[in-house]
Order: sequence, then structure tokens, then C-alpha cells
Amino acid sequence: MSSTEFVRSFVPGHVTGLFRIMDGPEDPLQRGSVGGGFSVEMGTLTTVALEHRNETTIDVFYNGTPIDAPVTRMVVKRMLDESGSEHVHVTVRHESALQIGAGLGASGAGALGTALSLGEALGQHMTVNDAARHAHSAEVLNRTGLGDVIGQVVGGVEVRLKPGAPGIGQAVRLEYPRDMHVVLAAASGIETKAVLSDQDKRKRINESGGRLVADLHRSPSFETLIAKSREFTEATGLSAPRVRKALKLLYDAGFEDSSMVMLGDSVFCFCDDGSVPRVIDLLCRLWPRSEVHDTHIAEVGGRVLR
Repeated sequence: MSSTEFVRSFVPGHVTGLFRIMDGPEDPLQRGSVGGGFSVEMGTLTTVALEHRNETTIDVFYNGTPIDAPVTRMVVKRMLDESGSEHVHVTVRHESALQIGAGLGASGAGALGTALSLGEALGQHMTVNDAARHAHSAEVLNRTGLGDVIGQVVGGVEVRLKPGAPGIGQAVRLEYPRDMHVVLAAASGIETKAVLSDQDKRKRINESGGRLVADLHRSPSFETLIAKSREFTEATGLSAPRVRKALKLLYDAGFEDSSMVMLGDSVFCFCDDGSVPRVIDLLCRLWPRSEVHDTHIAEVGGRVLR
């Protein structure tokens, strides 16, 4: 490692449409969820800088603002310990289009971007899966996510068949319409940690999720993912009033490839290019324009930028 080393990585955002919690094993690498979702082109650019210092310190910034970032810090500490690195100052800068707490995989993107960049900066020559295991473990232990990281590794539209970190869990890509836009209305409002710690919500999620995820596994397709996501939203009762109003507006206007983003005060809508202005107009009745985004499916997952 030179006196100062900078490495950048990009990780797409991720949306889960439906899931079942599977966090029983003691090993966090074995925990996770099964279900389905997709990665989006709007995401997080993470820059990691290492400098020699008299003691080891960590600073984390999100869009220029210093933050506590327990997930990012856990990734850094564990990777430094594993590599035997001491007396370094680590600066992690996340530049992101993803709102924290909106269900767009911001925590997973930050964790995976940190692991990818730090592994490269430390000269560890890690595979993406090696780095992603650090990110997944930190997400699970902090209860900020269960399936985003594995989705953000594979990219595209995915069905998660087996819980666990990348290389342990199993996620396979589904074919999807390449010319479709994804319009997102996204705001914070549902804390993942609170949902994962609420026994009543967990029961509702797993009762409906078990049945609907099984349907998706039997018929893995983009169309089934959307249909089962809609059923999951209705069955779990997790949606806020604004989400319910938005989905009614979209369905009534003929935009049926829409559902709630799990877990956020957020919705997604797949539509063709000509329909984007209409969808944005509908969603801006309930969200400010700054919280409505037009993006596409991310063809590839997280990677180091060389």
C-alpha cells in the first residue's frame, strides 16, 4: 500500500418486491431472505482513501455530510482486522442518488462499495463475492437488510432462491423488457430494523411471503415477480396511505406493472418511454418532484471502477 491510495466503486440501487425472512442461522453469512427484486442504474459511487497515520481512524461521508454509518464502519473494521492493517486513516465517501431509508438499497450499496474499494486499496485481490460477504454480514448484523447485497452483485432482475451471502445464497437473473423505464417515488418512512424486529410484522411477512415466493420460484419470470409483488403488498399491509393512494392512481391509469418498494414509503412503476411523463405527473401528486426518479434496470452489478 502506498502512502495514499484511492479506489472507487459503483453499486446500483436495489428494489425488493417481495420476500420471506430467513435469518435463523447463527452465522450471518447463512442468513438472508428469499424473494425477488431488481437493481436500478441510479446508485452509489464510493471512494475509499487510505493514508498512513499513527492510529487507525475511520471517517464516513454521505453526499458530503459526515455520518455515523455503522454498516460501513463495520465493513471497514472487519476488513482491516482480517488483513492485519494498522495505523491507517480510512476515509469513505459515498456520492449517492439513493435516499437513505427509502427501500432503494442505499445501505447495501454503501456496504458493498466500501468492501469492493477497500479490498482493492488493501491489495487483497478479492473476488466480488469475497467483498460482498463482508457487506452482507454487516447488513444482517445491523438489521439494515437481508437480500439487497446479493441482488446488487448479480444486477438486472433477480429471484433469490436460497438465503445467504453471495457465494452461499443463490440468486438467478430473469429476463425482462430491455426498453422499459422504472419510475420510482421514494421517501423514508419505514425502518428496516424496526420491521425485522417486530414479531407481528415478521409473521405477516413470512406467512404471505412463504406462499407468494413459492409461486415465484415455481414460475420465475418478470411478469410473475410483478404480480406476486402486488399480492405481497396487499397481503402484508405494510404500505403507508400515500403508497396505497399512489398504486390506485397508477392502476386506474393502466400502469399495472407497479407495486410498493420493500421497505419504504415508496413505489415503483415499469412503463415505456412515452408513458414516463404521465407516470411522473401521477406520482408528483403525492411526492415532491425531487423524490420522483426516472431510471432503468441496471444491466450489471457492483464493481470497482478502473
